[in-house]
Amino acid sequence: MKLRQFVIGILALCAVSFVFSACDDWTEQEPVGSDAVRPDQKDPAAWAKYAALVRDYKKTDHTLVYACLLNAPDVSVSERDFMRSLPDSVDIVSLQNTPSAADLADLPRMRELGTKVLYGIRSAADAAQAAAAVGQYGFDGVTLIVGNGFGDVAAALQTLGKVGMLVLEGDPSTLGAQAVAAFDYVVLPTAPLIYQSDMDLLCDNALRAGVAVGKLLFGVTPGVVLRDYKNAKQEAISLGARTVTSNGMAGIALYDIGRDYYHAGLNYKSTRELIARLNLMSKN
Repeated sequence: MKLRQFVIGILALCAVSFVFSACDDWTEQEPVGSDAVRPDQKDPAAWAKYAALVRDYKKTDHTLVYACLLNAPDVSVSERDFMRSLPDSVDIVSLQNTPSAADLADLPRMRELGTKVLYGIRSAADAAQAAAAVGQYGFDGVTLIVGNGFGDVAAALQTLGKVGMLVLEGDPSTLGAQAVAAFDYVVLPTAPLIYQSDMDLLCDNALRAGVAVGKLLFGVTPGVVLRDYKNAKQEAISLGARTVTSNGMAGIALYDIGRDYYHAGLNYKSTRELIARLNLMSKN
């Protein structure tokens, strides 16, 4: 009897050992390729045709979409921080931080798509560095992100000289007429506002400062809820699109554009829907 129990115990131990050995085989880690294959690598000929169509679209008379990208100055853990992941039909990208090596590596792709890339500066002291970067790396121009502590805008413009496209992100009514005239576009600081009446006041002040309505870009943040004239809630992109097209503005500027990067598994879903909507709305 004892011998029988001993044999059964040995068999049970062998069975358990076999199970654990099999589990080791099941759970053993194997290397899996994780390198993403981009469209231009998968089918270069099809990509070239597609990129040509995108460039042709951007040459047409259409409502501009300007993206204020919070690019990663150093290390990033998300694709939302890189130009390569922006919707291809965005017209202009304003880098809100000092460009990194990754941003410089993305410049050729942006050129392929006809997307203009602007070097953003937040103080007059950064103007010399921006001018040098435009000459060295081929940025399409410079954005002056004017707020508290920027300094002398006129001095910054003088330091920059001819650097291609010049855009002001700020209130032009605080500048002199000569400085205002230097900018190709002005992004109205409407994004932090909630009420449409306050936004209209900023727009009126810009027009009085000498900015042509065809140079104005209406700033909004996707996903933010605004209040229209009737105090009714409106999604920022919807209200912005109507404001831009009804007033004949140059386009719309999107802050925190990566806000909806992971929305429903689609990159920048709100931005893509906005661009499609603007192409269906005629400019006044």
